[in-house]
Order: sequence, then structure tokens, then C-alpha cells
Amino acid sequence: MRHQPSVAGRAVTGVAVATAAALGGLATPALAQQPERLTLSGSRIEIYSVLGHAVLHRGSGDAVVVQATRVGADAAQLTFQTDQGGDDGAARFRVVYPLDRLDDGLYWSEGGGTSGLRLRADGTFGGDEGHGLGRGGRIEIGRRGGFRASADLDIAVPEGRTVTLHLAVGRVELNGTSGEFHIDTWGADVGGRDVTGTYRFDTGSGDVTVHGASGSLTFDTGSGDCTVSGVRGTLLDFDTGSGDVDAADVQVDRVRFDTGSGDVRAHGLQAGSGLVDTGSGGAELALVGGAVGDWRIDTGSGDVDLTLPPQAGTRITVDTGSGDFNLIRQGVVLERKQGDTQYLRVGDGRGSIRVDTGSGDFTLR
Repeated sequence: MRHQPSVAGRAVTGVAVATAAALGGLATPALAQQPERLTLSGSRIEIYSVLGHAVLHRGSGDAVVVQATRVGADAAQLTFQTDQGGDDGAARFRVVYPLDRLDDGLYWSEGGGTSGLRLRADGTFGGDEGHGLGRGGRIEIGRRGGFRASADLDIAVPEGRTVTLHLAVGRVELNGTSGEFHIDTWGADVGGRDVTGTYRFDTGSGDVTVHGASGSLTFDTGSGDCTVSGVRGTLLDFDTGSGDVDAADVQVDRVRFDTGSGDVRAHGLQAGSGLVDTGSGGAELALVGGAVGDWRIDTGSGDVDLTLPPQAGTRITVDTGSGDFNLIRQGVVLERKQGDTQYLRVGDGRGSIRVDTGSGDFTLR
């Protein structure tokens, strides 16, 4: 049975709430904007915040510490609540809005926004109507909104935790975190620096930028762009609708680029195996390292520009359909040709690359 939520100031199992003594209630907007400190115990944490900023960084101790600050003219009407009602009994923090005040939507001027967000009375949102307390209503977030309140969250996460953060609109930053993280946003941008562990970034229209990462990274965006650099680990996986992907200085066991109409640009890329599927987008790949693993590149109507390492050894099967094949690299051997398909060998031919561009051009460097 789901535990009942607790309001700020009441303790529940695995969750402790400590409010600054100077706060003394939510009577005035000035006092309401003082930060409030909450601790979430356990290995699994869920955080819901409809609107605002969230900064996650590595913390010490045995609990996740949230410093939550109300912001805006209507900030006094926000409450912070906690419970053990997350998936698999995860400790959960929620920013709760007064639904009866949101008929004109939520005001946000920093870019991004959304419409049709299902916000429930307990501060959770999205998903089906069976989750959380009550069905809630659909709201809009943007410059035309009438209710002016958001929450800024500073979240210290000890190493090894599993954290799910839901933020509809605003911005998320991760700095030096280590663990398993799922960042779920609607119209919020996400930035990460020097992160370690397993990360899943799931955004609607928000961009995701990560500089410095070790482990496994998965990106799933609608129209948002993805930019990464300095990545080491087991997996780098991109799935975008119309968003572009830019990657630099990457060494992973496996990489996948799957875009609808977005372009892929990857330089300084080393992977044991790779898949590129762009629909109508183009792909520009510059591989490094000696060995070339198993690659499949399919762009539909997009062009492909592939640069191999100087000492690369691989066999390449090329089918450009109605597109052109531009051979710039020296020392490539044409082993045979069958219809529109050409079978090439570079060096010792140990690797395997399959290129299918439909009507796009293929350039080999």
C-alpha cells in the first residue's frame, strides 16, 4: 500500500525534514523564499519539480541532501513534501503547487515551456492518471502564465545512489556526480560535467550537453540537440527525433546514433562497434585508433563523410543507390562490384563497415 505523503516538518520512515528555525512558517513571501533543507535516506531517490533549476553534485554522508528555495511572487504558496511512495519504495521529494491557482498557467521567462502537462495534487506529473494522488489537470508553462512561482534545488548526492529527477521546464546541471541517474525533462536543458556511472537523459525539446563522462550514457530527445566530449566507458547511445548530435573525443565499447532528421557529427571517435541510422540526416564520422570494429551506417537520403584512422584495416560494403561515391583515401582496394554495391578493402581488412545512403553521397577519407 502506498504510504501517505508528509508535509514539510513531519518525519516519515527513511525521510527526514529539517526546516530552518528562522523560517517559522509560510506567512510572507520574504520568509517563504528562505532555503529549506531536506534529507532523503536510502539507495533510491525520486524528485519531482515542475519548474525551476536543479543542480546535482556529489555529496558526503549517508543521505541525499536537498536545499530547496522557493522563487517568485507566489512562492509562499508552494510546499515541499516527502514520502516513501516512489518506485520500489524510493524516498521521494515533491514540489507541490496549488492546482486551483493554475488556471492561467505557470509563468516562465527563461526559455522553454510546455502545454498539456498533467500536474497532480501531490506534485507529480506526466504518466498515466493512476500515478500519484488524483488525476490532476493540464497546465501550460511559459511567458503567458499567471502564477509566478518556481523552485531552485541544490541536491547533494552521495556516491552510488540511484536518482530519478523529473523537471518539466527549467534547467538541470550535474557536476561530478557518481551513481545511476535518470534525468527526465519536458522543455528543460540539461548539462553535465565530469560525471561517472550510468546516465539516462530523457528530454522532450531540451538540449543535453555533457563534457567529461565515464560509464554508460543514453540520450533520448524529441527535438533537442545532444553535445558530448571527453567520454570513456561502455556505451554511448543517442536517439533523437529532429535533434542533431555532436560528439568529440569519445572512447567506448559501443556507440549508437539514431536520429530522424537530425545530423550526426562525431570526431575523435573510437568504438568497438557502432550504428548510425539518421533517416534524412547526414553523418560525418572521423574514427581514431588502430583497429576498426563492426560498423553499420544507414542514412536514408543523408550524405555520409567517413574518415578512417591512418593504420585502419577493414572491409567496406558501400551501397549509395542514386548517390555518388567520392573516394579520397589512398590505398583502397576494390575487391568486386555487384550492381550498385561496391566491396572495398582497406589495409588488412579485419574490421567491417557497411554503408547504405539511399540517395545520399558517400565520401571516404
